[in-house]
Amino acid sequence: MSSASFNATQSVRFDLAQGAVRAGASDDRQLLVPLAALVDLANAAPPAAAEALGRALGAAIGARAAARIGDATGASLEGFVTQLAGEAALAGAGVLSVERWGRALVVVLEDSLLPGALITALVGGALDAASGRKVATALLSHEGRTARVLVSSDSAARRVRDWMASGVSWGDAIAKLHGGGS
Repeated sequence: MSSASFNATQSVRFDLAQGAVRAGASDDRQLLVPLAALVDLANAAPPAAAEALGRALGAAIGARAAARIGDATGASLEGFVTQLAGEAALAGAGVLSVERWGRALVVVLEDSLLPGALITALVGGALDAASGRKVATALLSHEGRTARVLVSSDSAARRVRDWMASGVSWGDAIAKLHGGGS
């Protein structure tokens, strides 16, 4: 389905008799975890473990979105983002949208209390699972409750991260990327 609407009916099911929570069409059980505990875990974990956690959370979001979308290659960008944003909201990750900066695609996650490293991995895992393609991500900014994540190739993400580490602003790094900067 590539519709630009999101129907949350039966998206989360509570089975109190069995003590189970299920999301999406699968019978996979979910666990409601206090956000503070998740943030504490991500902050205390080694970077690779926090990334694995974020990718797993994102992959679950993306898989549920993929089930709604059907053929991701035939879906409009609006329909794809609507389903992904709906699943991200149901998971409590925040309000997901996309911005175009020339040819660059930037995923914006607003009203999220997740740490930046977790957001970056979550976005990558969600897009991988929803699209069926491997993407690279780079955290562009994380101010307050809003994060911006570049979605690109490995080499482009690496260049942007390197430029930003050397003091280039994320906007200038994207402009430099468009100009073929090295």
